[in-house]
Amino acid sequence: MNSPAEPAAAPAATEPSTSRSSWGARVGRVVRFTAERAGEEKLLQVASSLTFTTVLAIVPMLAVVLSLFTAFPVFQEFRVALEDFLTNSLMPPSVSDNIMNYLNQFARQASRLTAIGGAFLLVTSLLLIMTIDKAFNDIWHVSRQRPLRQRALVYWALITLGPVVAGASLWATSFVARESLGLVRDVPEIVSVAISFIPLILTALGFAALFVVVPNREVLWRDALVGGGVTAIALEIMKSAFAYYLTRFPTYTVIYGAFATLPIFLLWIYLSWLAVLLGATLASSAPLIRLGRWEINRYPGAPFVDALDALRALRKAQAANPPGLPANVLASQLRLHQDELNEVLETLSGMGLATRTPDENWVLTCDARQTSMAPVVDHFLLDRTQPRVRNDPEILRVASAVISQQNTPTLEEVCGEAQNTENGIAPILQLEANKK
Repeated sequence: MNSPAEPAAAPAATEPSTSRSSWGARVGRVVRFTAERAGEEKLLQVASSLTFTTVLAIVPMLAVVLSLFTAFPVFQEFRVALEDFLTNSLMPPSVSDNIMNYLNQFARQASRLTAIGGAFLLVTSLLLIMTIDKAFNDIWHVSRQRPLRQRALVYWALITLGPVVAGASLWATSFVARESLGLVRDVPEIVSVAISFIPLILTALGFAALFVVVPNREVLWRDALVGGGVTAIALEIMKSAFAYYLTRFPTYTVIYGAFATLPIFLLWIYLSWLAVLLGATLASSAPLIRLGRWEINRYPGAPFVDALDALRALRKAQAANPPGLPANVLASQLRLHQDELNEVLETLSGMGLATRTPDENWVLTCDARQTSMAPVVDHFLLDRTQPRVRNDPEILRVASAVISQQNTPTLEEVCGEAQNTENGIAPILQLEANKK
């Protein structure tokens, strides 16, 4: 009686392994897609540019931050908490003490500069922020920058409020943890482990906030948290690996001697920026990964199909109250990334086929019964008014036959070498004659 039950148990036994294999395949797919995006965005070159700018701006930036903390003594504890975090959490222990001592010494000397020198420090600090802003906007494919007033506000907030907020959160976290541990004599091991993860969590939250605030694009917090978490974990792994390498293989120390701190610091800045840019790339790619559209995006003619889908969805939404659809709802319905949809909608708006209402809904602005699709084809697929098509009707005939899927011509027929054969270009000429 037990034998009939045995075959039924086999699928259940294989189900977890199948689930694990599919999950592993998806993770591998995501990693490959992110690596492809990183190559497309040239992150290695961008990280090099940011490293150079950081070396120029880190001392002026630190001088501005220290002067801010010095001007308001109430922030002194915030400064100590921020320095401890930078020393213990963001740099390898073997170089963090020397680096922070040098940076503090340089910053104190920079604080003695005149007003012109102080203005130069501020400009250099802004140069770093502007470079970061451009790098993030390029990763998110932002075509239009913020207005100058908004950019100035964001830059000012990052330079002045950013360190204060970061120092305050670090100080508050350490204060709460210290006071809580003081009330309990025997701290459970699980609590100690959880507290050890606080710097990692704060790092992830900080980078997530950076990914939300800096790009001139609406970035979902869940996507930013994924990118921030990956960045924080990558930095933690790199810090441990870097410390292990420096202690086990002191190549830089042997070659450069006391000067070894500088190349080590430069390499660390470069690797750190590379981790940040990879996290930003993952955050910007998260909507595409969620939609599973990484292959579809590369299909030639995909914008034309997206435009037709958008017009069809807006046509159906004309009867809604209020009419039209918000861009995020439309993107969800069509399984499009926001960047793809924005490009399509802006083109349709320029053609006079759709527009955005004051309540942020997209609506049709044309009569669907009388609107020809020819302009849509011209804008998204093949512009028949371009000189090479306008001056060579044969190309237009071939394109028309291919699109209509009627007697698709071969390359030989397109070249005009089989015009007298039964399967020559006669079907195309006949098609044109029928149109006339």
